[in-house]
Amino acid sequence: MMTRDFHPSPPTVGIELEWQLVHRETLDLHDGILPLLGLLPPDPLVKPEAIEPCVEVVTDPMASTALLRGALVDRVSRVSNAASQLGMALVGAGTHPFCERLAPLTPLPRYLAMQRTNGYLANTQIVYALHVHVGMPSGEVAIRVMARIRPVLPVLLALSASSPAYRGRETSFAAFRRCLLAPTRSAGIAPAFDDWATFLHFVDVAERAAMFESYRDMHWDLRLRPDLGTLEVRIMDAQPTVADALSLGALVHSLVVALMADGPPDPRLPRAVPWWIEKENCHRACRDGLEAELIVDVEGHSRPLRGVAEDLFAIVSHQARALGEAAHLAHAEGFLSRGNSSARQLELLRRTGSMKAVTRALADELIVDLACHAGG
Repeated sequence: MMTRDFHPSPPTVGIELEWQLVHRETLDLHDGILPLLGLLPPDPLVKPEAIEPCVEVVTDPMASTALLRGALVDRVSRVSNAASQLGMALVGAGTHPFCERLAPLTPLPRYLAMQRTNGYLANTQIVYALHVHVGMPSGEVAIRVMARIRPVLPVLLALSASSPAYRGRETSFAAFRRCLLAPTRSAGIAPAFDDWATFLHFVDVAERAAMFESYRDMHWDLRLRPDLGTLEVRIMDAQPTVADALSLGALVHSLVVALMADGPPDPRLPRAVPWWIEKENCHRACRDGLEAELIVDVEGHSRPLRGVAEDLFAIVSHQARALGEAAHLAHAEGFLSRGNSSARQLELLRRTGSMKAVTRALADELIVDLACHAGG
């Protein structure tokens, strides 16, 4: 039974990173999660995911991404080294650039149940994400923040976009991962809840109707976790490096904490819009990434996503300094000048014509990143 009690938490941040497991020589996806977990010492923060060519590395909640950085780098390094011993490498991106086969589901009860529910769809969801949890003091505050952050989700998607290629083809999307999730009944834009009581009524109905067995079965872009006492931002693509993931985690952490404050939100934040405009804005961010134009009101006026992102970084800068997130936030802001992973992948693809070169570069990005962290 899903809990109806919200477990209050301090405003901590926790990160979940999903990594592709690829064969070190062919660079194709490799169904290696079971031998990988068999080689590693037991660690509750290194987990299987729904599909076998995936490993998830998570963090304990901490007061800032700066404080969780050391343990996360160490854990990812250990997983990377173990994967190498098995002839595999880790790749961080929302989709694999050229794998054309379906993925087997990890043979654990939860995922086998998903296969029975979703059938063929379950084997097509070959996608990888970055999830960020932020601690909430109450369900009421979490509902308020959930409503305020919804118009900003396309910006987070565009900054994180890392899935421009799929099954050996350019997709014309910066973040094609979200398109692959679209057929799933519980993926995408979350329902809007007026207050905590409205959310609890939804949970009652959903449980009575056997829609969901747990909060983990709600695969929304933005998800309440009363059992953990967090609000979870799930819209972002997986990142090629720990540094990139930490920077986006710092942005989400700073933003969510800033939105907890009583009183009206900063007027520079995008205003709430109807769900059909939310859907369109997410589609535009998926397709055009940082070059998207977002609809900002019910009259249909648009604004460059880049301008919305610039305002967003300015709005959260004070909160980031107070939380100790300023350095990682600056790295996230750098996406606006250096481009996201999707742009880098496409530039290399057009220069080399090789999806394998793109995959190799993604694997190398992580190796270089971990070496830089180890060096200081």
